[in-house]
Amino acid sequence: MKLTHLFKYRFNNRWQIYFKYLRYVFNDHAVLALFFLLGAAGLAYQSLWQTAVINLWTQTILIFIILLTLIIFKEPANFTKPADATALLGDEKSFRHMVKQATYYSMLINGVVEGGLILILWPMLFRLFTHSILILICLTFLLIFLKMLLTYGIVRRNIRFENQNNSRLINWRRLISAEENHQFVVLSFYNLFIDVPGITPKVKRQKWADLLIKYWPEKKELPLTKLFVTAFIRRTQFIKLWLRLTLIGVGAAWFTTGWLQTILLMILLYLLVLQLMPLYEVHQHVVFNFLYPITYKKRLKAFQFAILPWIVVTLIIWLLVVFLTSFNVNLLTQNILSLVLLGCILVFWYTEQKITRNTQRRHTRAFTK
Repeated sequence: MKLTHLFKYRFNNRWQIYFKYLRYVFNDHAVLALFFLLGAAGLAYQSLWQTAVINLWTQTILIFIILLTLIIFKEPANFTKPADATALLGDEKSFRHMVKQATYYSMLINGVVEGGLILILWPMLFRLFTHSILILICLTFLLIFLKMLLTYGIVRRNIRFENQNNSRLINWRRLISAEENHQFVVLSFYNLFIDVPGITPKVKRQKWADLLIKYWPEKKELPLTKLFVTAFIRRTQFIKLWLRLTLIGVGAAWFTTGWLQTILLMILLYLLVLQLMPLYEVHQHVVFNFLYPITYKKRLKAFQFAILPWIVVTLIIWLLVVFLTSFNVNLLTQNILSLVLLGCILVFWYTEQKITRNTQRRHTRAFTK
């Protein structure tokens, strides 16, 4: 393999991996929930677009949302591997050529993403600001250009050392770290549907949660509960996932009403529990985890009682927003009955079925190899 073709080789190899995992995504029944969620969100967006009040507050909020689109998916890929710091140290020309091509690739991807997000916001821009298509087209291309410029600036920052803008030295450590972060974000999505090897989870101590972990209620017969809670908090993907879906639910509760609101919140609750399922397998390959004299049932109960308080907090937040935005007792009762019933089914029955099925599938594969 010629080093001048390094980008093409790694680009093709990476997308082959993505497409291999993609078939598992579309085979999972969670995709049906995503389609229902998108459909319900589309109806809510149409209702909001038709009834939005034209004033300074709504215009300011829309401008803020447009500015937020500039920081979505802005982390560029550079296709660098840890071994490159040694293998390509004597051939920096080929390496810089690969990074240059990767930069153009990332600028194109981020530009397309930005254009798609702005096209989604076109109806609101039509209503709140202008009815001129020419102005909206110019604004869209301007934001795409800014997104691509931002992507280029991030790549230049990653490849250089701080306070050495005129230096030709390559900051290998920062490039490798940036690429690992980029890959972690992409593969974490696939990991929600199938076990993806090679994902290095981020573990970070959350000082604000030290007291929470220390005084977390525990049962003598379920000693693994606190272990699951600690993993939930310190493995950043779980705490961020919980916070992200909770905030999306707050938005759904704020901007919708009636059965549409209830259906949206139920779908989000299902997706939240589904995406917390990998927490059960966090310590699956740690030897000391198997030294505990604990049965499979107790492990499962410990997992269920570890995620239950977080689900309860999410439901309380959503229901408070529902009541404060509508002051409708009937709607609140409807949401309470639907969400509490669904939450109990998901936490105490669905998780058991899903984990049992995954365990049996793993054992079957192990014996057939």
